[in-house]
Amino acid sequence: EHEAKLQRLREELSRPVIEGHHRQSHHQKQAQHRQHHQSHHRKKQHRQQQHHRRRGQSTTQYVNHSPPGFNQSQQAQQQSVPEMDLLKAETSKDEEPLRHRVARAVTAKKERIWDYGVIPYEIDGNFSGIHKALFKLAMRHWENSTCIKFVERDPEIHPNYIVFTVRSCGCCSFVGKRGNGPQAISIGRNCDKFGIVVHELGHVVGFWHEHTRPDREKHVVIEHNNIMKGQDYNFNMLSPDEVDSLGMAYDYDSIMHYARNTFSKGTYLDTILPIEMKGRKRPEIGQRLRLSQGDIAQANLLYKCPKCGRTFQESSGIFASPSHYTAGALSNETEHCEWRITATYGERVELKLENMNIFKSNNCETDYLEIRDGYFEKSPLIGRFCGKVDKEVIRTESSRMLLTYVNTHRIEGFRGFKAEFD
Repeated sequence: EHEAKLQRLREELSRPVIEGHHRQSHHQKQAQHRQHHQSHHRKKQHRQQQHHRRRGQSTTQYVNHSPPGFNQSQQAQQQSVPEMDLLKAETSKDEEPLRHRVARAVTAKKERIWDYGVIPYEIDGNFSGIHKALFKLAMRHWENSTCIKFVERDPEIHPNYIVFTVRSCGCCSFVGKRGNGPQAISIGRNCDKFGIVVHELGHVVGFWHEHTRPDREKHVVIEHNNIMKGQDYNFNMLSPDEVDSLGMAYDYDSIMHYARNTFSKGTYLDTILPIEMKGRKRPEIGQRLRLSQGDIAQANLLYKCPKCGRTFQESSGIFASPSHYTAGALSNETEHCEWRITATYGERVELKLENMNIFKSNNCETDYLEIRDGYFEKSPLIGRFCGKVDKEVIRTESSRMLLTYVNTHRIEGFRGFKAEFD
């Protein structure tokens, strides 16, 4: 039975992501879904209303679309467990191989890492403007704290990309890059919440659920007797061949962590509990509000992000190299930073360089500020600067600018630069 369901899910997520085909298939599946649930829904309606009244005060609860076979306790616990969990609940072991293809636990398979940290995307035309704005907000949330870049797909240069769509699995995704063309990221009914989309994008980036780490038994206890029948596999621990936590500590606050009652037989029965430590309160788990500091640190390690810099999405701002205000005398450690400036589509970026003082090497080979018209290291080069520069104005032709800064002589008083963008 599991193998049959697995095959159906593979076919579902691997269907061509052609908009017209998707629209027809999705409506057909909706009709089948409604017919299957017509009598079952009436019986559940009263229980759902009671449940929502009991749970309505929580700020981190989300209601996911209930696939065929879900009972009310399943739907209740799903509020704090978005997307891929929904896929697993619908299809039993279906999702497990999808994840094994490729772990706050992060993927140990390097071929699943997106090249240059660039994740091209398309959004199905069936989504409303509000949905599209939500997806972009979630992508910007990842960009704000990491060097990962979500860019609109260019067919000529992006053979691999994600497609925001709706599949019968509700909210589901592959973990990491598949590498064989388009891959679906399904944001189904009632999964269109900011934290859920951020969580789902975490799987796209290459994250598994935190509790699947090989060292999880030191941090959480799984209450197997409280898990719904047929859902035990969701709590399987992965092997070091599949998961590499990159030396990061277990993160109870991760947006990729299960909630206490995920896949519970009853709303108030715990399935996963942080290990109790004397004199300390059990940590909260299962938040779907924002990336944790651990999520951010691990993503930056996974994609080898420079230790300094950030993504700017504001309309204007001022920034400087780390040693600019300290005259470069803090240490002799090499500064390597990256700043990414993103304007609204159709707009251009203007940068004003001020008080730049970088060691002048031959052709600016060792110490430099490199500026590109685009979002990654193969974008068109505007210029590579070193020595002393002041009042230089630089403009892009695209809506993105990438600045890469290297300073190996900071201890000698070379303080870098200050810049203003608009």
